[in-house]
Amino acid sequence: MIHLETKTVGALALAAMLLAAAVPALAQPRHERGGPGWSRDGGMALPLLIRAANLTPEQDAKVRAILANHRAVTRNTVEQLRRAQDELADKLLARGPVAAADLEPLLKQIASLREQLLQDSAQIALEVRGVLTPEQLARAGQVRSRMQKLHSELQQLYEQR
Repeated sequence: MIHLETKTVGALALAAMLLAAAVPALAQPRHERGGPGWSRDGGMALPLLIRAANLTPEQDAKVRAILANHRAVTRNTVEQLRRAQDELADKLLARGPVAAADLEPLLKQIASLREQLLQDSAQIALEVRGVLTPEQLARAGQVRSRMQKLHSELQQLYEQR
């Protein structure tokens, strides 16, 4: 039983890390704390990649402006997504019967909001990418490769238990 609980806690921790690095990070005010990026699963991991690129002060200002330009829309979408997910949880945990048809409108809304966040994230990532030099992109690519390797190693550790 402990073995299963440890695996479950590990999986939940990993899921929490991935979620924390994904969409909600876009609502953060500074690129060091969040933003779009390129991870294996389509999640967002740009803060570390930007840090690895060693931006010049001019580039840093441009990246901050890009994130500031997208911040209000992203925050609004993230908040709508949170409300829809809370509403879904409330319906699932409410007393009485619940049919799949009862959930369908919320599921469609959640899917649409996630798609919107993904599209917005890709646009932000393209804009940030346009600020970087080829050398900075190469450094960010190297860091991404290392991150993927570490992720794989973590996954192997969780599977060994």
